[in-house]
Amino acid sequence: MASMEEKKKHHFVLVHGSTMGGWCWFKVASLLREDGHKVSALDLGASGLDPATADQVATFADYTHPLIRLLHSIPADERVVLVGHSFGGLSISLAAEMFPGKVSAAVFVAAFMPQLSKSPTDVLYQYFFAQKDRIESWEDSVFTFKEDASQMFPVTIEFGARLILTIVFNRCSYEDYTLATMLKRPAPFYREDLSSQNFVSEENYGRTKKAYIVCKNDQLIKESFQRWMIEMSPVDEVVEIEDADHMAMLSRPLDLCHHLLHIAETHCSRK
Repeated sequence: MASMEEKKKHHFVLVHGSTMGGWCWFKVASLLREDGHKVSALDLGASGLDPATADQVATFADYTHPLIRLLHSIPADERVVLVGHSFGGLSISLAAEMFPGKVSAAVFVAAFMPQLSKSPTDVLYQYFFAQKDRIESWEDSVFTFKEDASQMFPVTIEFGARLILTIVFNRCSYEDYTLATMLKRPAPFYREDLSSQNFVSEENYGRTKKAYIVCKNDQLIKESFQRWMIEMSPVDEVVEIEDADHMAMLSRPLDLCHHLLHIAETHCSRK
């Protein structure tokens, strides 16, 4: 009986992607809490309900500070399951690098995942280079670029309503889409901050258990690109959600919750 109780005490820390906020996890957070787990779904800097504006959150460290602050507050004998979506994959990677003893597993949900041998900007360059023809059709979105010709990805991005409906939330309900149009915010990409080759190390991030959840109907970060990241940075487990768009936490919350619980039970050390 005690072992069954123990299985229900994982702490999931849910980290959103660019332009979104902790609100996008409300379905998955509800399912996990209903099942007896602890859930933290926070807003990163200038995201969700955070009062700061994008120009006030000048660095990637500032942007990720709410997550770092949370992990600082967790007792030394407690471990969490970090779950990062989209750009949030880079935030949970930094957190795993800084707090390897507090992270039992890092789960990437259609998320950007850094390589140990390269800076995080490499994966972003690769992504936006692959998207260069498609981005021109995202006519209702706002991209800000630097003037130098070497700039391959935006300084900031703000998704337009049409892009959200047809590309990002293409398998979500209309209610979810409407919520996103009301709560979305512009987001920076922190090229200079993410250019460090020492963003993650083999000693810390490298020894963290990792899983990748592939969203097979993702039209923003295509399955082929997700698979490329996994090939470049192998993980301990790969699972798929067949009809998930980019926002799997909204379009397929039951499937995502099932996979998170499976990963937690399979890869997380029990205290």
